[in-house]
Amino acid sequence: MKIAFLILAHKNPRQLQLLLNALQHPAFHFYIHIDKKVNAEPFQYLSSQFSNVSFIKKRAKIYWAAFGTIQATLNGFNEIPLDNYDYVNVISAQDFPLRPADEIYEYILKRKGTEFITCESIEDEWPVAPRVKKYHLINWRIPGKYRLGNFLTHILPQRKFPVDHTIVGRANWFTLTTKAIKYSLSFLKENPAVIRYYKYCWGADEFIFSTILYNSSFKTNIAENLVYVKWSADTTIAHPQILTIDDFNELINSSKLFARKFDMESDSLILKKLEEYIGIAEATV
Repeated sequence: MKIAFLILAHKNPRQLQLLLNALQHPAFHFYIHIDKKVNAEPFQYLSSQFSNVSFIKKRAKIYWAAFGTIQATLNGFNEIPLDNYDYVNVISAQDFPLRPADEIYEYILKRKGTEFITCESIEDEWPVAPRVKKYHLINWRIPGKYRLGNFLTHILPQRKFPVDHTIVGRANWFTLTTKAIKYSLSFLKENPAVIRYYKYCWGADEFIFSTILYNSSFKTNIAENLVYVKWSADTTIAHPQILTIDDFNELINSSKLFARKFDMESDSLILKKLEEYIGIAEATV
């Protein structure tokens, strides 16, 4: 079994280097997408530092909750030679493993065929239906776009999803078989109206692939994703919390294989402790 990692990055190549170092395994290859808004040059040394690192050539600009995250993921899927792999694991450069690379490999191997992508109902389990049903102009780089979106929602008929799907989701970080990815790419090519619909949603990256697979024959193989995320008790805060050394015990007792979100500029000690825990002898930087 071989696994391709698609890593979405936008800052701090030194932290990305730590992530790559912690995940070294003969069956892993890393494909890095650098946000088009930032200079990619500081990241380039990583391809010489690690023989199993490649960069996605077609880059997208990524803005929070906008379509760019989806476009970056699609660009990655289209450049990764999917026939060479059994899985693609989509993570952020601010993720970090909670288990050694060998254990991660064995965990997925024992469950081969499972699609690790969280699929919660947007009506009750994860009540965020307005993010999909209202007009959101998050992709428009204009002032007043939120007011304009609310105005369109008020005057236009309620939005109707272009295909008969139950919409589900939760996280845009997932581990999918290449068969599921090929199916998703084919579905989107055959249903361009779905892409157009999601471009007027808020945070569509948290719905698009979950919904495609949940409404397909892959549904019976779906399990929760493999990434631990800590959310604020304040439900109005849409960003995950930055994990610190105070979270260490909770992280190592988690059933997840990865966690996010880390920022070594805020707390580098947690990364050093996790390196020690998973058996990385010393930091690479």
